[in-house]
Amino acid sequence: MALTIRQIRYFIAAAETGKIFEAAATVNVSPSSVTEAVKELEVQFGTPLLQRQRNGVRLTYEGYRFLQHAKKILSAVADAGFALSKQETNFSGRLDLAATITVCGYFLPHLLSRFRKTFTNLDVRLYEHTRKVIEKKVGRGQVDLGVVLTSNITGSPTMDSLTLLRSQRRLWIKTNHAFTDHDVVTLAEIAEEPYIQLMIDEAANTTRNYWSSYGLKPRIIFNTESVEGARSMIANGEGVTILSDMVYRPWSLEGERIETKAISETVPTMDTGLIWNNTRPLSKPAQAFIDFCRMEYTSGQS
Repeated sequence: MALTIRQIRYFIAAAETGKIFEAAATVNVSPSSVTEAVKELEVQFGTPLLQRQRNGVRLTYEGYRFLQHAKKILSAVADAGFALSKQETNFSGRLDLAATITVCGYFLPHLLSRFRKTFTNLDVRLYEHTRKVIEKKVGRGQVDLGVVLTSNITGSPTMDSLTLLRSQRRLWIKTNHAFTDHDVVTLAEIAEEPYIQLMIDEAANTTRNYWSSYGLKPRIIFNTESVEGARSMIANGEGVTILSDMVYRPWSLEGERIETKAISETVPTMDTGLIWNNTRPLSKPAQAFIDFCRMEYTSGQS
């Protein structure tokens, strides 16, 4: 059986949403089509990629490893599509991008590398700021585009946005945690556990908002601005946290394993994308970057 782009896209949608019905809506097909595509991949590779649970699906370790390669395959296809779309790529100019710390660490580097390889004559300059500072700089025309968590933006009428990735938030636990055998975990159960709170990119505000909507709050024992610090503490049994799939890795720096669990309540996704000022004409490099990103993240959808 030949590996197809359809199978890869449907698998990625299921892996990132954690729910077959949501994945189907993302790629505009029936849930049975997504299920069939994933089963075809599992038969082809001879190993389960998704673990079916009462409240959705979660990646197996093999599924997580395949997901990293699957994303690279789709990126390569998107790059080829952009190259064949007759877009002009040899013009020169300067592009100023401002990104938040999470975006710089876990989203932008690979995308930016592919963009530079396509537009070799552009001078791309990257700056790291908070989301609030980026919105001000975009509004004042001091940078062309902001690459931010669009789920945090304020929605100014002078600002346009394009969400590229919606990353599901899940519970992070150490291997052999008491929740290991749970299909899903409730926020009430998580509230009994020591909680590691990430502070960067307004994560504390987001956490407070969705917890308070259920009349609950986590038992925070430690606040940190380091994703890797949070990962290590969780892997070593110091606590748990809820973070997005975009920053998830199954191993801590010490080599200890981390697992994720679905949450029974609806927790908002962490959305990443672009913002720009709609009161000023976009520069040619800025428009090229928007078009490139749109191709990277929406090409091949049904």
